[in-house]
Amino acid sequence: WYQRRVRGYCMRCSGGERGISCAVCNSKGSGKQLACTKCLKNFHLTCLNPPLYKPPRGDWTCHQCNNHRNTQVSNSARNSKKGRNRKGGSDVVDLRQRRPSTYNHDLCLSLLDELKNHDCAWPFLSPVDKHQFPEYYRYIKHPMDFETCTKKLEGNKYATNDDLLKDVRLIFNNCHKFNEDESEVGQAGLALSCYFEKRYGETFRTR
Repeated sequence: WYQRRVRGYCMRCSGGERGISCAVCNSKGSGKQLACTKCLKNFHLTCLNPPLYKPPRGDWTCHQCNNHRNTQVSNSARNSKKGRNRKGGSDVVDLRQRRPSTYNHDLCLSLLDELKNHDCAWPFLSPVDKHQFPEYYRYIKHPMDFETCTKKLEGNKYATNDDLLKDVRLIFNNCHKFNEDESEVGQAGLALSCYFEKRYGETFRTR
């Protein structure tokens, strides 16, 4: 019941006038190209590793630019860790020790149960079967489902109400990314997403 999204390509995603050579194969070729928003280089979708079957939503950065950014983030985190160690601080923090007073485990659990019992929840109750839908995991790098949310909630993995909010929104974002809005799964995701946002606001009065 998962269907691939098929859509047209904008001029930027298709390599403009196809007059720019691919940074990997150094040829213009006839395949669709994708432009990195950081270094502005163009890449054939089939030259990427792994290859892409369609351009991703929103801005896209190439592997080299991603590695550069991750190195900067890693160095910053390492320096921050050294600073904490010099002050005698601990890097291991029990989530239960840093939960704010606004966190309400019972309300989170109740809201999650309410979502799982909704008529539109059937596509999101458990992880997508990797053997039945292997293509899903080529597009969705951070899968999420209600079963996983429940395990995290019961295992004290959430520190705030918003931690649950982020995971549930991730479920619907993944649904929108992979499925046509007009498909059965797409329609279920849209309906349940609207219902969840309304109930979360009513339950916690915060966003």
